Amino acid sequence: MHMKRYYSVFIGGLILLPLFSLAQTQAPVSDEMPIVPEGPSCFDYYKFQSITIDLHTEKQAYKAGEGAMLIGSLTNKNTYPVVGGSLILRISKFGPRSQVGNDITDEWTAKENINLIAGEKMLVSFNYQLPSGLPTGTYTLTSFFLTQDKFNLAGLSFTDDIYGSYATFTVEGKSEKSIKFDRTGVKINSEPYRIFGFLPKFYPADTKSVSMSVPLKNDTAELLNAAVSYEFYVWDGVAKENLLKSWNEKVSIPKNSSKALSFNLELSDRPVYYIKIKAIVGDQKSEIHIRFVKEGFRPRLNYVGIAKFPLEKDDKATLFACYHNTTGSESSGKLNLSLKDQKGKELAQTSYNGKMTGDIEVLTKEISGLNLENLILSAQLFDDKGSKVDEVNIPYDCSKFSQSLCKKPAETRINWPMLGAGAVIVLVALYFLRRHFNNKGEPQV
Repeated sequence: MHMKRYYSVFIGGLILLPLFSLAQTQAPVSDEMPIVPEGPSCFDYYKFQSITIDLHTEKQAYKAGEGAMLIGSLTNKNTYPVVGGSLILRISKFGPRSQVGNDITDEWTAKENINLIAGEKMLVSFNYQLPSGLPTGTYTLTSFFLTQDKFNLAGLSFTDDIYGSYATFTVEGKSEKSIKFDRTGVKINSEPYRIFGFLPKFYPADTKSVSMSVPLKNDTAELLNAAVSYEFYVWDGVAKENLLKSWNEKVSIPKNSSKALSFNLELSDRPVYYIKIKAIVGDQKSEIHIRFVKEGFRPRLNYVGIAKFPLEKDDKATLFACYHNTTGSESSGKLNLSLKDQKGKELAQTSYNGKMTGDIEVLTKEISGLNLENLILSAQLFDDKGSKVDEVNIPYDCSKFSQSLCKKPAETRINWPMLGAGAVIVLVALYFLRRHFNNKGEPQV
C-alpha cells in the first residue's frame, strides 16, 4: 500500500477551494504548495480531461425545428482501458454579454456503456431534433464524459464552465424572444447567489434547510403557462442514487415579466447539493442548475481503476483508488480496495484507515501472478462513524470492447504422423469391407 497527500491548486476559476479540488481536476502546482515527494500521487493514474472529445454539428446553420446531426469522436488518452463510460451533451443559447453562463435549453445522456482500450479513438454520431420554438441566436454544444456515473474524465457536468468539448452553431427561429431563467437573480436565504464559477460561500454544518428563489422570465408579448420540474440531488445530477426529491408545478407568467419560483430545501448531513430546474412552454425549454455546499465531513471516491487490463500471469499491474473529503474539513475514514474474479472471489485486497481531508489522495495495490480476462474491481469508503458513504464495483470484460482483448485460442497443431497412421487404418478397413461385401454377392457352390 502506498499513500500520499497531493497539495495542489486546481484549475483556475474552478468553483471554490476546496470544493473543486475535490471535484477531480488537475492543474499546475504552485510554488507555495509543493507536492510531497514520497509515494505515488492520484494523478500518476487519474488524468483529468484524459478523454478527448471532438464533437460538433454537421452544419453551421440550422432553422428551428430542423433535424441536426452531431458528429465527432472520443479518444482515450490513458495508458489503460476505460470502462462504463457515459457521454453527456448540453445545448445552451449563447449570451455574449452574460457573466453567469449561458441559458441551457437541453441536456441528455447521448451514449452509455462506453468501453475504450488505451489510445482508442471511437467515432460517434447522434441525431438531434431542434425544437421548433428555439429562438434565433448562436448556440453552444458542450460535452462531458464520466465513468460509473461518478468519475469525471472530461469536463465537470455539474458546472457550466468546465467541459470536455465546445462547439457553436446558429439557429434561425421565429423570434428572439423566449422563456428563460434569470441566472443573475438566484437567491438563497434571500441573499444573491452566484451560480457560475467560484461558489460564493459555504453554509454552516448545522444548516438544516435553505430557502431558494429563482426568477423565470417571459420575454414574449403573450401570457405563458409553464410546466416546471425540480430535481434535488446530492453532489451532482448524474447518478440516480443521488436524487433526494423531485416535484412539479404549473406556473403562469404574464407577458414581458418575470415570476420568482420560491421553495424550501430540507438538508441532511451531506455537504454538497445540486438542483436542476426545467421550465417547458410548448416547444420552448429553459433549464438551470444550481450547486451549493455546507461544511461537514463526507469522503467520496474520486476515481478507481486498474493500470493494466487484461491481466497476464507474468506481468505486474496496479490497482488504485483516489479519494477525498467533499469539503475542506478533515476527519478519519476507511477505504477498502479489492480485486475479484467474475464469480466474486477475492483475489487481492488492501485498505487504508486514517485521516481524510479535502486533498485528493490515493490508495494503491501492486499485483502479479494473475491471469484474468474478466474481473471486478471494488472499492468501499467509510466515514468516521463507520458508515459506508461511497462504493463502486467495476466489471472488466475482455469481450466488451470494440476489438476483443480476449486471448485467441491456441492454434491447433496437426500431428502428421498420427494423421498418416489414421489414414492408413481407414484405407485398410475400407479395403476389407469392400472385399467382404463383394464375396457376399458371389454364387454359392
